[in-house]
Amino acid sequence: MKILDVGCGGGLLTEPSGSLFITTINKTQLSYALGIVFSEQIAGIVPKGTHTWEKFVSPETLESILESNGLSVQTVVGMLYNPFSGYWHWSENTSLNYATHAVKSGVQEHPMSAEFAFKGETEELQANACTNPAVHEELKK
Repeated sequence: MKILDVGCGGGLLTEPSGSLFITTINKTQLSYALGIVFSEQIAGIVPKGTHTWEKFVSPETLESILESNGLSVQTVVGMLYNPFSGYWHWSENTSLNYATHAVKSGVQEHPMSAEFAFKGETEELQANACTNPAVHEELKK
C-alpha cells in the first residue's frame, strides 16, 4: 500500500473533498496462507516474492493512518478473486483483499506524516516520483 500524496508538492489530494481509492491485502492468517503460500508457492498464480507479509495492512490500521493524514474513510468493501474465471467480485468479507474509499477533510490539525507511517516505501516512492518526469507529470493531473 502506498500513499501517493507525499513529497513533490501539488499531490493528488490537495483539495478538500478529493477522493483516494486504495485496494490492498488485509493482514490476516488467511491472507498469508492464500496470498503467499498458495498463490506464490503452490499454484504459481503470481511470481514468488510478489507479496511481503510485513506490508499487508488491516482495514483498521489503514483507516487510522488515513484519518491521521486528514482523510475520512467513507467505504471499506471486500474483494474476492476467482483464479478460474479471472474476475474480481465485491464482497462483505474483507479477510483477504479489500478496497477503501477516503475523502480529504477540509481541516487538518495535527497530521501524522505519511513518511512516518511508511518510512521505506514512501521514501522510495517519493524518490522515484520526483526524479521521473513522466511520473511527476502524471501526479500533477
